[in-house]
Amino acid sequence: TVDFNQLVGKEMTLAVATPGQEGGADWRYVNGICASFSEGDSNRQFTSYSAEVVPKIWLLTRLARSRIFQQKSVPDILKEVFQGFDCDFQLLGKYEPREYCVQYRETDFNFASRLMEDEGIYYFFEHSKSGHKMIIADTPQSHTDVPGLTTARYEMIEGGARKGDHVFQWRKTQAVRASKYTLRDHSFQQPTQNLEAKENILDSVQVGTVTHKLQDQANDPLEIYDFPGGYAERFDGISPSGGEQSGRLQKLFEDNKRTVKLRMEAEALPALSVHGTSSCTNFVSGHKFMLDRHFDAQGDYVLVSVTHDASLGEPFRSGRGDASLTYSNSFTCIPIKLPYRPTRETPVPFIAGVQNALVTGPAGKEIFTDKYGRVKVQFYWDREGKNDENSSCWIRVAQSFAGKRWGASFWPRLGQEVLVAFVEGDPDQPVIVGSVYNAEQTPPYLGDGLDSKHKNDSNLSGIKSNSTLGGSGFNEFRFDDTKDKEQLFLHAERNLEFTTKNDSLARTYNNRHQIIGQEKEGSKTGDQLEMVYHDKQIKVCHDQIEQVGNSMQLLVGGIDSGEGNQDVVINGTRKESVGKDDHLHVTGNRNEKVDGGQSLTVGGSQQEKIGMKHAVDAGQEIHLKAGMTAVVEAGVQLTLKVGGNFIDISPMGISIQGTMVMINSGGAAGSGSGSSPQSPQDPSQANPNKPDEADDSKSGQKSARS
Repeated sequence: TVDFNQLVGKEMTLAVATPGQEGGADWRYVNGICASFSEGDSNRQFTSYSAEVVPKIWLLTRLARSRIFQQKSVPDILKEVFQGFDCDFQLLGKYEPREYCVQYRETDFNFASRLMEDEGIYYFFEHSKSGHKMIIADTPQSHTDVPGLTTARYEMIEGGARKGDHVFQWRKTQAVRASKYTLRDHSFQQPTQNLEAKENILDSVQVGTVTHKLQDQANDPLEIYDFPGGYAERFDGISPSGGEQSGRLQKLFEDNKRTVKLRMEAEALPALSVHGTSSCTNFVSGHKFMLDRHFDAQGDYVLVSVTHDASLGEPFRSGRGDASLTYSNSFTCIPIKLPYRPTRETPVPFIAGVQNALVTGPAGKEIFTDKYGRVKVQFYWDREGKNDENSSCWIRVAQSFAGKRWGASFWPRLGQEVLVAFVEGDPDQPVIVGSVYNAEQTPPYLGDGLDSKHKNDSNLSGIKSNSTLGGSGFNEFRFDDTKDKEQLFLHAERNLEFTTKNDSLARTYNNRHQIIGQEKEGSKTGDQLEMVYHDKQIKVCHDQIEQVGNSMQLLVGGIDSGEGNQDVVINGTRKESVGKDDHLHVTGNRNEKVDGGQSLTVGGSQQEKIGMKHAVDAGQEIHLKAGMTAVVEAGVQLTLKVGGNFIDISPMGISIQGTMVMINSGGAAGSGSGSSPQSPQDPSQANPNKPDEADDSKSGQKSARS
């Protein structure tokens, strides 16, 4: 019996002696590991076994994971994936670093395969007695001659035994392929640039003495057009730290041409192929040989695939008679002038729907964006990420609308959970489409929050921000839809500014309360400054009460060197009280009219000075009375006149004229009514009601973890 444990997963080497070699001087080796081992039927002498031997790289088909590569070229990624395996990179092409490349829920082998298919890279193996080496190539220069066989002779066998290394079947096939390949792509950083690239198939290929025309094989040109081309996502004009690197974007216009050329070469490969059979035991894929002695196909070819068929025959299996080895192979090859490119067959992982991720950034930051508002995230499936600014590429954030320097702009902050979708399901093209709450980042109005007035209140909705850095303040726009308690609440943590370029209209059906400033530690702060460029009209249908704690100044006119009028109409009683002095200066005329009586009481002195004329006209009586002295003085003339009688005093003398002049003749002086002014009524003290305080709210906490 055979111990399976000593074989499965262990290295094996198959040695085949090449014809014409004596003593086993030259051998053809096939080396690999045993992927599976089977025990079959048995008889008295023998048991049949079968072993599946594969290259060591096959182990990567049993290793699946998800991880992220950034700022690495495909060869660099392949070196990391193939680490620990014997690989020889013989790449001559130019490979730019990819900004972001994701291996998502796929085997290492599939991941490496699709990257190589995407870049036109292929591989083959070189075997020795002690092992095998994986050759990774992209140009015909890597194809060396078949070991021990530079030339293969064509010899058609019509019957009899086959001796020596010969090609005895040769079937050449030409197929119609597309003659033109066109790719188009889009870069949001160059939205108006034409990123289209085109490539035509080779016009013809010379095989031996025959020229095969590949261009326009059909009546009409055949074109393959595809979008997206897959090259725009490889380049970013913003560095991982957020700085400008516009030169990277310019490489897009080189890479699009390179990419479409690779696609065209892969499409053109089946246009001309050869299938054959031979007895050449040295044939191995990836190597080239020269075909000789063919009537029209002599030339150089590259082996694409070789299938070997060897058997010791029935005598060996039955134990009866001598065993004889029979061997042949079937192969596929292409003219060496036709570049080999692998077809894109390995499926690209498709992410349906959205994924959850955590916004990340540098330590000490609460908001980390580039100039496009892109952020970085840590995917929950990524076990290699460090929850920092290197956890992902820059990821765009979808907004409700986005214009040219206008639109919505809400940027996710560090520590917040977001929903990430993927353009065409491609893991390399994430875009944030929303944010969600969790047990750590809780809603502002639900659950056991800091705001005792707004707990578990699903009737509340709105927008509430958080001050940064620190998170101790907030701005809020809140709606309360509770029946009969409806409220629209606005909170500005510091400044609130409005700009209206035309009319501003407001209607309050009940009361309006306004408080400006505050009293803190015995000091009152808060000014109200208002400027109206034209008219200001106020209509108070009932009472207006104003209280000024200190001084009040009023200037009518004088702005922009202009003059202004003040009109005051009081239909009822006016009461005015001045606690100290009252000063009035009228530059022009002052006219007063009192339809009723006028009373004036002066507690101290009253002095009047009139520049020219002082005229008093009383309908009945004028009574002047002095408690001590009354002096009437005129500089030129003083006259007392009653009817036709008068006394006139002037510097020239005193003239007395009367119907009868009596001096010391008795009689009595006339008397007046006397002065009895009424005291003014005290005005009502302005004592406005205290306005109500506006509703308030509590600050949330910063999202970023300390």
